[in-house]
Amino acid sequence: MNFFKLINLLLFVLTASAFSTSSILIDALVEALGGFTPFGIFISLLEAIPPEDIAEFASLITNNITFGVPQSAPNGTVSNLLGNPSTILPLLSYHLIKSPVSNSSIPLSPTHIIVSTALIASLENNRSQVLVLTKDSNGTIHVLNQPSDVTLTPSSGITFAGNSYGWSSVSDLLVAPTTLSATLPSYNITTFANDAVTSGITDTLENLQGLTIFVPQDSAFSSAASTLSHLNSSELASVLSGHVINGTLYSPQLTSGQTTMNFAGQTLTVTGSNVSLTGGNTANILTSDVLLQNGVVHIIDNVLMLDSLKSSAAISMSVGPWVTRVTVLALGSYLVLAQ
Repeated sequence: MNFFKLINLLLFVLTASAFSTSSILIDALVEALGGFTPFGIFISLLEAIPPEDIAEFASLITNNITFGVPQSAPNGTVSNLLGNPSTILPLLSYHLIKSPVSNSSIPLSPTHIIVSTALIASLENNRSQVLVLTKDSNGTIHVLNQPSDVTLTPSSGITFAGNSYGWSSVSDLLVAPTTLSATLPSYNITTFANDAVTSGITDTLENLQGLTIFVPQDSAFSSAASTLSHLNSSELASVLSGHVINGTLYSPQLTSGQTTMNFAGQTLTVTGSNVSLTGGNTANILTSDVLLQNGVVHIIDNVLMLDSLKSSAAISMSVGPWVTRVTVLALGSYLVLAQ
């Protein structure tokens, strides 16, 4: 037997062994969950994981995992997933929380906590996607950034394959974060995404891995219209890029006085509750930790602009009508002389 045939045989044996071990683990999990009525949807999806994904899913089940178990799903969702089994692994991965979850560990609203899941997202350095959890005054835990109000209820542990794991009941099937343009309308924000299309930077914002974007609310763009309306697409792209920094920085990482460079090559200073542009203005952070598949958005109340840009626009507005009047007078004189 030559060297390459030997290597291929060894790889086949190792792969088969890993698949067998993983299948046994998945079978043990299905058997352990089978006695619990709330696990119906989870089990249906678990049993439908494609053979080529079983080993990867099994590798995600570590000792600190808490299973987020959906109790319901929108009509047709489960059948669509079963019809497209390649989508099951990332979905179930988003339901594996990489830490214990208890009522006492979740802060009261409006404060929230960031918890990692097993879903490897389009973030920098293969970082995993997260959930944002908060708790109301009644003690009910809510999962933010979902299409509907999803609640999470910690429960007792389950034991299988000789290990104990936590699990929490989730009122609805979780939806993983998506693109910037698909996310912002849920927060009644359309202008930033529209301007990103106009200025040609949408692909950059949605394809780069690991971004933090300070997105002004629509009313902020209305307030800044007198300046923004005089910009060409390149200048508008620069203004929007001034709201973007490299790296995914959730609210706990927005420390007081932190300075960073934005995509326009300018300096931003973040204090946790507001963000300031050196040589420009300041904006308050209204809503933090709006999740994207490739980063995070923090919604702010002002469009960040350099003072020099606003001054230039003001000069343009004051000179513009005067230039128009002079042009009309000059044209009129020309017509008189031509007669």
